[in-house]
Amino acid sequence: MSSRARLLFAVIALLVVFAVGGGAGCANGSTGAPEIAEVPAVDSGGGFVTPTEDASTGADKDAGDPDAPDPNTAEPPVLTTIAPAKATVGSPGPTITLTGKKFVARSVAQLDGAPLPTTYVSATELTATLPTAKLAATGTLKVSVGTSAPGGGVSAELPFAVENPAPTATALAPLSVVAGSPDTNVTVTGTGFVTGAMVTFGGTPLATTLNSATSLTAVVPAAKLATAGSFDVAVKNPTPGGGTSAAISFTVSNPNVTVTAINPTTANVGSAGFTLSVSGTGFVAASKVLFNGVALTTTFVSATQVTAAVPAASLAAVGDFPVAVSSPPPGGGVSAPMTFRVTYPTPALASISPTSATAGSAPVQITATGTDFFPASQITFDGAAAATTYVSNTQLKATLSAAQLAAAGTINVRVVTPAPGGGTSTAIAFTINNPAPTVASVAPSAVAVGAPNTTIIVTGTGYVGSSVVRVNGAPIATTYMSATQLQAVVPAAQLTAPATLAITVQNGAPGGGTSNAGNLVVGCNTAGVDVTLGAVGATTTVTSSFGTAPTMSRFTASGVCPATLDGANLQPGRYWVVQNTSSAPIVLSAWAVCTASGKDDDAFLTFYRRATTPATSAERQACTGVVSEGASGAGGYGSPESGVSAWCPGLTKANGGGIALAVCEKIVVHAQPWSNSSTTFPPPPQFKLKAEAP
Repeated sequence: MSSRARLLFAVIALLVVFAVGGGAGCANGSTGAPEIAEVPAVDSGGGFVTPTEDASTGADKDAGDPDAPDPNTAEPPVLTTIAPAKATVGSPGPTITLTGKKFVARSVAQLDGAPLPTTYVSATELTATLPTAKLAATGTLKVSVGTSAPGGGVSAELPFAVENPAPTATALAPLSVVAGSPDTNVTVTGTGFVTGAMVTFGGTPLATTLNSATSLTAVVPAAKLATAGSFDVAVKNPTPGGGTSAAISFTVSNPNVTVTAINPTTANVGSAGFTLSVSGTGFVAASKVLFNGVALTTTFVSATQVTAAVPAASLAAVGDFPVAVSSPPPGGGVSAPMTFRVTYPTPALASISPTSATAGSAPVQITATGTDFFPASQITFDGAAAATTYVSNTQLKATLSAAQLAAAGTINVRVVTPAPGGGTSTAIAFTINNPAPTVASVAPSAVAVGAPNTTIIVTGTGYVGSSVVRVNGAPIATTYMSATQLQAVVPAAQLTAPATLAITVQNGAPGGGTSNAGNLVVGCNTAGVDVTLGAVGATTTVTSSFGTAPTMSRFTASGVCPATLDGANLQPGRYWVVQNTSSAPIVLSAWAVCTASGKDDDAFLTFYRRATTPATSAERQACTGVVSEGASGAGGYGSPESGVSAWCPGLTKANGGGIALAVCEKIVVHAQPWSNSSTTFPPPPQFKLKAEAP
């Protein structure tokens, strides 16, 4: 047989072996060494040995060389690698490359002992295609190489893995929920999903339903949705193969927050810290209360209530401060704020110092003491704000101006603190006292009895606009001139009699009082008066001094006025202008004081109801009453102090010769010796004048 014919026969025989021998190989598969499929042997001349030929005998040896080795006898094949060594379940059967040694043309790849259509590449390489049906389920397939007799054998088996695919996750629905949601179904879309595939949530497997190779449904329990955060959702396929897909982020969002109420809503500036209760919606454990933008230590009570510790430092200044609640991402955010007002307290005024001043004083600084004072607090005087100095929370200072102290009265002192809060304290009265007046002088200091309304100037200290001049305690019309001078009008009715009027100044309350008294003397007009009689009962003694007296006609005799004069007998004469300066009418008694020398003192005594001395004889003759010459005169008008003289004159109330004088009335008393040169009848040395009650 030619070489071409032998080759053709070998190929046909090999195909037959593949067709009919595979079943036996599978049957023998995993129990012991695989059975070698019979293949036609190649003779030494290049032909095939049929399966029925005894390969060991070399029946077809070249008859020409009986001792030559049989070229158709093959060594057992050695399989070292297969590539690829695995495939995905359900995928088309792949073509694998088998690498080893001692491969021959009749060597075939075997899968679990069954021959596969094999391509001989070289003594070290074969290729074969795995059946798709063998990849329907996961598992491990056994790959070997078999070479038929003569010789030959089966190689050791190598594993070929049929594995689950690596899944991919391309979409997730839904992608987020709000924290606190109930159990939630999620659907994962992707590829490579197989039975046993599990959806994982943050690494935790979920109860999963396989919808298809591209869709899974899983249930995320509510416990996984209680807290906000971002969680990885992936798909995990079981082994062999399998694996975990890339993750898709699932967001558990905090809800939007709202604030509907805060309690309390206000506090006083400088207060101690306190707990603020905030009501609203969407609160979570991580929510924070923000006070003026600063996060406070917050306690979660429920989804509708949180509390926060507001520190004293947040209450150090007055104002309106926003209160909001912030929840962290994902979701969350900051609520619309509500206003918390830090207010001033109402100030309390406890005392002021000083509490009074004298009207007309210089400016006085007032110190107000109390509680809840602030730099914005002001002292007010009768409601008018004053420039105020803040000293401390308990002390303020302000100054009362001279204008405010000009007049007596009271000024209500208060402390006012502005809004927010604040208010006005109760009032404490500051008293502006009138000064205590004094009187230094009164001008004029004297006025005549019977004068008309008389203006006086009172000088002293402590006078104010309301000062009143008083006369003997009775107020009179007063005009304020200055703090040291007043003008007043003394009515004529108070000038009708001699008197010393007490002039005082009275200042009204508050303060004030009545001054010391200055004197206004209401007296008689004493011009030209020689003797003022003074009070009733007072006696005045005058000396006659006839030696120096002018001479004039002498009375011819005593008797009733008018008198006659002896122009030839001139004797010295004395006149005294006497005035009733008492405050009441009197009777004037006048008499000579004669000596006890045993001589008969002798003189004439008479009255003239006039204010000036008689200047002519006629005026001298016009005397009043009688001319007295002691016992020798008509009616016996003698002196009560006649000594031993029978001629000692006297005109007294007692002897009926006294003369009635009105208040301030003047009268002239005339005395003239009978003979100034007579030693027997000398003139009396003294005369007495006495004011007696009528």
